[in-house]
Amino acid sequence: MEHPLDGRVRGISLPDYPDLLSRISEIDEFKGWWRGRYPAVPARLGGRRKKVVAASAAASIRIGWIGLPQPHPGIAPGGRPAGEGRPPPAVRYARALEAVFDGYARMILTQDLLRRFHADLADDPPEVRAPRGAYRTSPGGPSSLPRRTVESIALRPADPEAIPQHLETLIRWTTSRLSDPRFHPLLVVAVFLLEFLAIQPFAAGNGRVSRLLTNLLLLQGGYTYMPYASLEEAILDRKAEYYLALRKSQASRSLLRPDMAPWFVAFLDALRIQVRGLRSPLERQPREDLYSENQRGVMALLDRHRDVTNRLVTGELGLPRETAKQVLNRLVSLNAIERIGSGRATRYRRTGGG
Repeated sequence: MEHPLDGRVRGISLPDYPDLLSRISEIDEFKGWWRGRYPAVPARLGGRRKKVVAASAAASIRIGWIGLPQPHPGIAPGGRPAGEGRPPPAVRYARALEAVFDGYARMILTQDLLRRFHADLADDPPEVRAPRGAYRTSPGGPSSLPRRTVESIALRPADPEAIPQHLETLIRWTTSRLSDPRFHPLLVVAVFLLEFLAIQPFAAGNGRVSRLLTNLLLLQGGYTYMPYASLEEAILDRKAEYYLALRKSQASRSLLRPDMAPWFVAFLDALRIQVRGLRSPLERQPREDLYSENQRGVMALLDRHRDVTNRLVTGELGLPRETAKQVLNRLVSLNAIERIGSGRATRYRRTGGG
């Protein structure tokens, strides 16, 4: 029997199919390319992951609903220092994201997980708001929007007493459809996000929780490159189009023929930007399994040292000085490493700093 949420996935008009299919194909082609190139992620990408976590945390804090006032980065909505006595919001997001990257295979999508993510991410709220990790107790909706903002009834969040049931239905559907080959995981994740943000289970912080969940669900769906390119930065770069498309599709989601194309396109575009930003620098570097023994030795040294010199390579690998120089020059020509300085001060570093 068809689930009501199945209609969201199928809410695509025939003219929209080619654009959606081209986006999905590009993302999935990269997914296969990544898994073929990196069956085991090399240690050298650890530096990239650290940069991505920091960039994602900074971007996630800056993303907000279009038209809503943005508080000072260090001030919570209640007007006092954000999370007084707790780490800053960006630090909390970075830690939560690292936990997802490290433990996604063991995480199960449940309401307890949603509340835990919120407790980890949210600021300590004023007394009038629900505490961290607790669902919203006030109606929300139009009263929370700036004056003179017109909001469709279809865009009003779920009533507080209905939040647990709405979430349970959404979680069960998402878990079922992600394991069903008839449904593409990217579209299932997109529907999950649309519904989660329409329910607005928490008084604040729904966006940050949703972005953490996006990383989790995509990793569980086999998109294992997520830790090495920031999706949050891709969303921030086009947040106006992203959220306006989301609201447009949310407004039609309860119709017999919902128009999901605006949201699907915006979501897939963010993923495509993420993919292109990661693929471009990696494609310029040769596969490490094609290196010679001496070249692999140099790259292994660079896993332990930020920089290497001809002298270090000669000593560590037991190579003649001229041979070490030739190996280093060849790696430079392959764009695997870059030369810094000149003369006796010359040193070598992985291209892009690792």
